Amino acid sequence: MSGGARGGLLVAAIGNRDRGDDGAGPAIARRLRGRLPAGVGVMEFGGDMIELIDAWANAATVILVDASNPADEAGRIRRLDLAASPMPVDASRCSTHAFGLAETIELARALGQLPPRLIVYLVEGAQFDTGAPLSPPVAEAVERGAETILAEISRLVSVAQE
Repeated sequence: MSGGARGGLLVAAIGNRDRGDDGAGPAIARRLRGRLPAGVGVMEFGGDMIELIDAWANAATVILVDASNPADEAGRIRRLDLAASPMPVDASRCSTHAFGLAETIELARALGQLPPRLIVYLVEGAQFDTGAPLSPPVAEAVERGAETILAEISRLVSVAQE
């Protein structure tokens, strides 16, 4: 998704498939592949979040998908529009890296490298143990999340074509 004029749409799925509900983002990415309109990219990130800034450099719209700390109930999906407002730091999982998702977004904002439109979908997790599968509520949320994101992408692509 790098190079060329600014435009297009990128779905960036964040998480570790081998850490229980932290794999929600990559699971949604797998369900989106092959179903996205031309010009819409999908990438998975499991390491350093700072790499997101380079990945979205030429995208006009970025949809991030990640697991979040349990706040209400496992499997709940929250949508945040972050182009104009900061991401609540407590919304994303703690990272083992120097920068987590919220810190990366706010660094990009400070550097003027935030995409014009940034939407984040957070799937509340229940368990994040190494080697664990997705919990049943999060596995169910993966299906809902993929369908919700596909519908949003369809709306965004339709608006861009008008």
